[in-house]
Amino acid sequence: MKIKEVIARLVLVLSSIWVYGPIIVGIIIPMIYMIPLAYTSWALFLSLGGDWAELHFGIGLTGDNLPLGIVVLILAIIIFFAGVTLFIWGIIQIVLARKKDIFIIQTGPYKYIRHPQHLGIILSSIPFVFLLKSVLRSTIHLGFRYGELLSWILFCFILIIWSDIEERKMQKKYPKEFAIYRSTTGFFFPKIRNKEAQEIKERKRYYHLIRYLVFFSIYCSIALIMYFVLSASGTTPRLQI
Repeated sequence: MKIKEVIARLVLVLSSIWVYGPIIVGIIIPMIYMIPLAYTSWALFLSLGGDWAELHFGIGLTGDNLPLGIVVLILAIIIFFAGVTLFIWGIIQIVLARKKDIFIIQTGPYKYIRHPQHLGIILSSIPFVFLLKSVLRSTIHLGFRYGELLSWILFCFILIIWSDIEERKMQKKYPKEFAIYRSTTGFFFPKIRNKEAQEIKERKRYYHLIRYLVFFSIYCSIALIMYFVLSASGTTPRLQI
């Protein structure tokens, strides 16, 4: 496809975007509630001590290490825009499919994965969690705050649960069609496993429950590790009553 054709299509989509406004709003608004849910980690861990969630771990990439810091910063920018692009691309496919009354989308990124918009949100949030930059001072700080890391993990957990809920709804409405689509696509990443082995795994009883428990165990383990590391360093969070 020539560049002129791509530009012409892009202009056409942008010029008619107002027509799809109600559809876009209907898609995006249900996602907004995830943000306050994700940051419940702050409320949870602030109750253990006002400064714990604010403490951060990281390294300053300055001086001789500044070139490495610039590379990291460029990589973070690429990841951010890749996530935003994937999210917008997925939303566009949803809008176009809704216009044609298609409810199982198999175009664009949906040809390979079932939740590109959620993966896009996760990717675009990574630089904000793991990168604190100060370009004006000729230094780049690579690290994270404990509260932000835990909130981000919880946010990913919420997105996974929400994606599973969406799939259950689709499975009830379009059992045969969605089963075929699901067998050829991955959840967040393109499917590389053996098709039959993956289907057997997903049919196992309590598959989703086990996955949730594993994810929650990882979340709790990270929280406990942080707690004991801080305790060993003399920054012990205390429960405020």
